[in-house]
Amino acid sequence: MRVCGEGIHGTRPFRVFGEGPSSVTIAGFTEDRVDWTASDYRFTRRDNTVYAFQLAWPEDGRSVIRTLADHETVTGVRLLGHGPVPFEQSHGVLVVRLPEVPPVAVANCLALELRSA
Repeated sequence: MRVCGEGIHGTRPFRVFGEGPSSVTIAGFTEDRVDWTASDYRFTRRDNTVYAFQLAWPEDGRSVIRTLADHETVTGVRLLGHGPVPFEQSHGVLVVRLPEVPPVAVANCLALELRSA
């Protein structure tokens, strides 16, 4: 919470809740354990910032987000707990180069700054 709280407190849902191949089965108050992949994300939003929680650290050092629409142009990316990171965006696909060591052990968060409409 200390590192990624910015992406939680005071945010609203993004137009999609997430992306990725993994899913959770919830029955009552129990949920199945899930082996998340680096392609699994959950999203929130505040103003022109989309927060992308990556549920597993990628072995290749890249975050690839496919959810953004063509009109959602990213102007900057920060990895919470680390700082600005390099990125490229083409046809809605965002590719972010990550540092070698993740800031937190679980669910790192990228702050994607979008161009104002």
